Amino acid sequence: MKRKITAALALLIALSVLLQGCLIRPSKPSPFSWKDFAGASTESTDPTGPTEVTEPDDSTKPTDPTEPTTWDELERDEPLMDLVDFSEMEYVRPDTDALCKGFNDVQSMVEDGGSAKDVLDAFYPVYDDYIRFNTMSSIAYIHYTLDLNDTFYDEENQWCDEQSPLVEQAMEKCYIAMADSPIRSELEALEFGEGFFLYYDENEVYSNDRVVELMQQEAALQTQYMALQSDTTIMWNGEERLVDELMEEDLPYMTLLEVYRLYYEKYNPLAADIFIQLIKVRKQIAEELDYPSYADFAYSFHFDRDYTPDQVKQYNADVAKELSPYYYEVYYNSYSKPMTMERVMALVKQTAQTFGGEFAAAYSFMEQYKLFDITKSTSKMPGSYMTYLPAYEAPFLYVSPTDDIGDFMTATHEFGHFVDGYVNCGGTSSIDCNEIFSQGLEFLSLSRAELSKTDRDGLTKSQIADAISTFLTQACYAEFELRVYSLPDEELTAEKLNEVFLECYEEFGMGMYGLEDILAPGWIDIHHFFIAPFYVISYCISLDAALQVYQTELRSGNGLETYRALMRSASGNTILALLEEAGLESPFKEGRIAELADFFNEQLYG
Repeated sequence: MKRKITAALALLIALSVLLQGCLIRPSKPSPFSWKDFAGASTESTDPTGPTEVTEPDDSTKPTDPTEPTTWDELERDEPLMDLVDFSEMEYVRPDTDALCKGFNDVQSMVEDGGSAKDVLDAFYPVYDDYIRFNTMSSIAYIHYTLDLNDTFYDEENQWCDEQSPLVEQAMEKCYIAMADSPIRSELEALEFGEGFFLYYDENEVYSNDRVVELMQQEAALQTQYMALQSDTTIMWNGEERLVDELMEEDLPYMTLLEVYRLYYEKYNPLAADIFIQLIKVRKQIAEELDYPSYADFAYSFHFDRDYTPDQVKQYNADVAKELSPYYYEVYYNSYSKPMTMERVMALVKQTAQTFGGEFAAAYSFMEQYKLFDITKSTSKMPGSYMTYLPAYEAPFLYVSPTDDIGDFMTATHEFGHFVDGYVNCGGTSSIDCNEIFSQGLEFLSLSRAELSKTDRDGLTKSQIADAISTFLTQACYAEFELRVYSLPDEELTAEKLNEVFLECYEEFGMGMYGLEDILAPGWIDIHHFFIAPFYVISYCISLDAALQVYQTELRSGNGLETYRALMRSASGNTILALLEEAGLESPFKEGRIAELADFFNEQLYG
């Protein structure tokens, strides 16, 4: 069906932020740290109990907060390094040769018949250095994203990414030696926890030298992509202009279309060349490790998912069938108004204090040690994220603001990640579980934030519209990935990638008549395809869980209690297991997407 091109472009621009999305950058220890397997208790007491849901009104008077808990009143892991303000966290390039040698020496001690006590005494300081390496890697990444023109941190971030597979290889070989040794059970009893080495009975990824070599190639290609995305330019009226600057100008509609066309004409073939190389490298990794596909490898190894690519194929089809009719609700129910980042953070703080307990404690912790960056700069990486600094046992929140009220939802989203990182000390290793706490906090904040009735109602409908958009766009992106990774190498061309992306867009009801030449190459702007392959479906699966929390809130006012219960059990858990423990439904339950479509319809039209 033909659609009005004017509305289509407005929608395209409105959704530009969704092309980037939030990307959690978990600290590397999470999938391998014994803390995740040692059976540490996740029990805690709810210091505030359920929060009553108040009806919105025109007053800007906040809900009376519960007594805030200061950051040092909650029991947390002792940091390896003295906690200081982020600005005082010094980056020092780690000695990875010494770190790898340390793991190798412990491995030799195990293989030579060392006692469990001697092995652990040798292992502890090496693992501490491993934690420091990952912390330095995260610090380099943060500084790199703060200024993409900073060549020092650009090079250091790239160096850390290239060194990581070598470090992981040395540690994995050390763990495998422990798993194969007579002292295995004693090591688990003394330190690692029962069943820790089961993982290494079945997974020998970094021990494969060819896989490590391929992973280093992958890291180099990812760096090329990030460099390509930095300060993109086109020739405009005889001079080279930054695309971002042109987008900020009040250009006529047809002129803006021409900017898009020139941008994609220049960058689509360049990005496609990188992406095709990445697909080939990743497929080789899967082949080396005897996985049926790279999707199967990524789902299992990178994301520890308890669902499969085949389940996601059916899930994507359900989303396309049930939710595509609602696509344009994203545009018609969006809510926007100017808002400074100072006002945004004041709202986040007030909301955290209203929630009380761990929320107030986490905000106090973040504020005291300045563990966030919300500055606006053209040299900052677009988007937002949370990363964890394991040596300091500290999360870090990053937002590149747009000076719109939507920044409140973005900041709340990242603060949800921050609270989870703070409470669980970076132990929530499942991306799907991580995203419950970011998306869930957005919905729970709507009734607690110090907003006028107009803003509250506008943001609430906008959140529902954004939820629809998230399901459609991210399921579309997930389907695109599954399809292009299934293509034979000879079909991997820029033209074919564009063709598949446009097909997916149209299948999910997002095709726009007259804009095919702009939509088709738009996949190059989705960082996840390059940096975090097969990540995007987590936004849908976790959003379903977050919406169940919100539905609980609407029915009984117990959404916050449910949210807290999920957070207490998230460390080391997988999403379907977590939802089952909490008595919530699986997103893959037959008819679930149809149920969500009914819920969205009710919320939008009453």
